[in-house]
Amino acid sequence: MDRFTKNQAPDCGTCRFKTVCFYSKLDPQAQKAWNAAKLGRKFSDEENIYDAFQQPQGVYVVCKGRSKVFSTDTKGQQLITWIRHPGETFGHIALFSENDYFCNSRAMGETILSFVDKKSLDQFLNDHPKTYKLFLHKVANELRSLQMKLKDTAYKPARSKVAKALISAISFKSKDTSAPAIHGLKRTEIAEITGLALETVVRTLAELEKRNIIKRETKAIKILDYATLVRVADPHARK
Repeated sequence: MDRFTKNQAPDCGTCRFKTVCFYSKLDPQAQKAWNAAKLGRKFSDEENIYDAFQQPQGVYVVCKGRSKVFSTDTKGQQLITWIRHPGETFGHIALFSENDYFCNSRAMGETILSFVDKKSLDQFLNDHPKTYKLFLHKVANELRSLQMKLKDTAYKPARSKVAKALISAISFKSKDTSAPAIHGLKRTEIAEITGLALETVVRTLAELEKRNIIKRETKAIKILDYATLVRVADPHARK
């Protein structure tokens, strides 16, 4: 893959995100083979990773930063399908389906990706067949997530969609702490994730802030009342 090199590939063994990466589920021999197969590259904010209708060359793993996967209509409006966080794999759906990419992908902030090309991945899977189940599990979970997203789009109110987008974007470092926060997520991107108008997102964020559920800062959104935000995201969830 163009500009991906071996010397830029991060060491999975020392990565602080490995516990949420499929790498942690590999046996020691498979981990060694994965490390040997992967390349790495640093991307700047909004730098293109791949384009729709481009032929997939392999799979990516976010090692640092984030990547958004999105589609664009004829007017240039974007709809974000996924935001890939550290430890998450992407590009595999198009690769396994043997189709061109249906969406585009760009870096969100400074981002480091690992990459395994198709030939190396095929060899890896043949040498470590138990890994097929890990990818199958991942694809099945993503299909389930898309089904839930379609349901949310059809039935949930705007405030629930915005609350869920915020929860999904909480930074890794602040997860499970008393002060969870979201960094680098723009209001336009929340609109693109939820399918809502920008004006609706702005109004909903203001409402959440007025209720002291969140606090908006220059480059971050702090969650002041996580439990309430969860209830807003899914008001019909079981207590």
